[in-house]
Amino acid sequence: MGHALFFLFAGAAGLLWTAACTAAAARVRRGWLKALLAAVGAGLPVIPLLPIVAASWWLAFGMRIEATWFPYVFTLLVSLFIGGAWIVWAGLAPRDGGEPPAARWPLIGLIALAVIAAAVTAGVLLILDNAVAAQASYLRLEAANLMQSNLPPVVADDDNAAALHLQAGAAIAADKEFGAEGSPLDREGDVMREAVTAFLARHAATLDLVRRAADRDTCRFTRDWSRPSMTMILSEIQMVRSESRLLALAARRAAAEGRHADALADIARIQRLGRHAAAEPILVSYLVGIALDHLALAELTDLLPRLGANDAALLDSPDVRDLVGRPLDLLPALYGEEAFGLATFAGFADGRMTTHELIGPDQAGGACENFDVGPGFRVFHLPGDLDGYRRMMRAFQQLAADREASTNYAQTRRRAEALEKSLADRRPGVLSSLVLPAITSVFQARARSETLHRAAAVLVAATKQRLATGSLPLEPAAFDGPVPFAMPADPLAEVSAPLLMKRSDDGIAVYSVGPDGHDDGGPVPPGEEAAEGNDDVGFVMANL
Repeated sequence: MGHALFFLFAGAAGLLWTAACTAAAARVRRGWLKALLAAVGAGLPVIPLLPIVAASWWLAFGMRIEATWFPYVFTLLVSLFIGGAWIVWAGLAPRDGGEPPAARWPLIGLIALAVIAAAVTAGVLLILDNAVAAQASYLRLEAANLMQSNLPPVVADDDNAAALHLQAGAAIAADKEFGAEGSPLDREGDVMREAVTAFLARHAATLDLVRRAADRDTCRFTRDWSRPSMTMILSEIQMVRSESRLLALAARRAAAEGRHADALADIARIQRLGRHAAAEPILVSYLVGIALDHLALAELTDLLPRLGANDAALLDSPDVRDLVGRPLDLLPALYGEEAFGLATFAGFADGRMTTHELIGPDQAGGACENFDVGPGFRVFHLPGDLDGYRRMMRAFQQLAADREASTNYAQTRRRAEALEKSLADRRPGVLSSLVLPAITSVFQARARSETLHRAAAVLVAATKQRLATGSLPLEPAAFDGPVPFAMPADPLAEVSAPLLMKRSDDGIAVYSVGPDGHDDGGPVPPGEEAAEGNDDVGFVMANL
């Protein structure tokens, strides 16, 4: 109703202005002044509307926005153009050789009515804008509740790893060698060299903090989740990544020294660091979590060939079962991502957020630094944009829930691609187009993580047989046991198929054919660059 009143009074204000200018033109004698007043009266209501109509047309047919106001603004433009032209013609056309009819129109009254109609139009817009802004607090509350319901539980400080992470992060940030080229943290080079020894000795206290943090089940940082943002979590994400690199170096050093139990313990801690990162339910944290999980599995694959008969018990430990067990769930991250989007909408609804906070001046240019979207966008586009964002996030979350219940990645990918195609064909809105995640790549990352877990589980089983019999199985048929060994299903395969296990020059490879569905010869060992087009996903275990 409010939007209809806005257009009604906007049209009335424009036509009353045209009538007032026509009445003034009818009272003057000079022809040029009469023509100027008539042109101002008919053109002034129409000309400012032209860029608005053009923008509405672009949103409706260029960006293909769902909730479009183009029919309304175009109707208003046509009404003002035709109505204004008729008023000028009817008011200035002389009748029977006498004065034009507009000369008898009440000039002061028409001006007053035009001003009143314009004031009412502005008042309606202000009321509608305030109504949208009033929703901001509720959106922030909803965002905070979404985040709180998916965060780890509140625990005592002695059980929370966050404080230890912050202490370790401070020590890491103070050491410039962490980010330097040729750092001892790099995988290249002999892990037994003197530089690595000195580096690990210098960070012995830091390693102790990291290990104690990783050994705690819960990591919960204190944050204002009613206003989630990337800057809020960025430093902690970088900190946990640096901690995992330090643990990986310590694990490689322990493995080289024959301290296999210590190496395995640190590898398990890398995975737990990934779970700490992913505990903050947002997609960036989730992707960092599975990246650290991948690092842990890669380090485990490097350790397995070094294990001897005395290490057989290690492969039955809870650490190994956790390492090759279930990967991180995606659904909590999507709930947190929805909260991030709701907080973004809240910021634009009450004007606290400008475009540079979402896009960044580096990508959009310095002109957007203090650019507010304005009441026009908030009133006419933000509500529909928000509804579309909610609908799409619900669809993503349902897809993730179905994905957890069924491991058919091919079906999930097709549904995700259909959702993204619907977004490209008809977008919910401008803002939602910026904050909605690229869901197909997210589900692919989830499937890749599951593939790596299954490949690592096969390599653990092969190593167990090597330790028990002295012979490493180089193909599925070579596995011993009362029950024939069945290779796990390939999560990335288009049709149901097992993972591949092949002997290679470097050892044995267990892998998926990857998203393209073609066997490209298997994954490359760590540190080597894959050939172009090779998207096989898995591990190569060296045969020492």
